Amino acid sequence: MASGAEEFKAFEAAGWSRRASSYGRVTGAITGRFVEPLLEAAGVGAGMGVLDVATGPGYVAAAAAARGAVPVGVDIAEEMLAVARRDHPLLDFRPGDAEALPFADCCFDAVVGAFVLNHLPRPEVAAAEFARVLVRGGRLALSVWDVPERMRFIGLVRDAIARAGEAASAEPPAGPDPFRFADDAPLLGLLVDVGLEEVAVETVAVCHRVTGDALALWDGLLAGSVRSAAAVEALSPAARERARAAFAELVEPYRVAGGHELPAVAKVGCGRRP
Repeated sequence: MASGAEEFKAFEAAGWSRRASSYGRVTGAITGRFVEPLLEAAGVGAGMGVLDVATGPGYVAAAAAARGAVPVGVDIAEEMLAVARRDHPLLDFRPGDAEALPFADCCFDAVVGAFVLNHLPRPEVAAAEFARVLVRGGRLALSVWDVPERMRFIGLVRDAIARAGEAASAEPPAGPDPFRFADDAPLLGLLVDVGLEEVAVETVAVCHRVTGDALALWDGLLAGSVRSAAAVEALSPAARERARAAFAELVEPYRVAGGHELPAVAKVGCGRRP
């Protein structure tokens, strides 16, 4: 199990590093819509020390700093950290594994993680780490995507791959169920199990507009994904074209003037360390 977990983390780190420069084209703009609800759930305010786990390009850390907080962003993808440092040179970004945080106990007023749980082979280990580095009374907030039927940017890509009608030639390293925490109960349970109180889960739904045609949206989504992109890359060239064409058909009902507008739905879970 341990070796499999490390293999999956290496796969993720390499994949996100390759996509660091293209992540913001589509996916980063979508995740950005959920930054403020995450910070609200964590109660982030002026003067607070905030840990942003899986910071990526630093969107959440930058928004925390705009509130007057003092953020530290960690990520396992070196190229993501390079982008974060380039775009936010005054902030503190460091390499760090969510399942083994390089910090002492009780040293952050808040910990936030935007869409990180679905990328972790051992989310229970990571959640315990998040709670460990919180001060007494500090708050943890984590966002996860809702199921593909409601988070259509993910759902339509998955549906298009299925329509390609071909088994992948190679499978990426086995990873966690990306929608394990889409229901409220498992997310609440995770927070309770690491000793947090006042736990709650909020559903946050937006409609997000992306300019350009359907194929530009397809390419942009794959440029900001690791597992979905790997699934497409494992198809034959003919099957990739079928998936691409299927996506164009599936996304047509969401077309608006100049682009497409799709629902994006997330869950934000939070709790306080007693």
